[in-house]
Amino acid sequence: MGEEARKYTETFEVRVTRGREGSDPEAPDWEVVEVKGDSADVACDNLTEAEARHMADMWSRKRDEAEVEP
Repeated sequence: MGEEARKYTETFEVRVTRGREGSDPEAPDWEVVEVKGDSADVACDNLTEAEARHMADMWSRKRDEAEVEP
């Protein structure tokens, strides 16, 4: 499916929270950012790296499931 036919264009990225090190994957230094076009908003923060990756994967999967709904 081409981008022009997509209903939902947001993506979810895992990033280190500004001002945090991000050197310890178990520390709550991570956030999930929702990117839509030229804007990026923090969707969830104060997460471990594993939690952030799980949230981003879950939201991406839900977006993809909604994409195929009629």
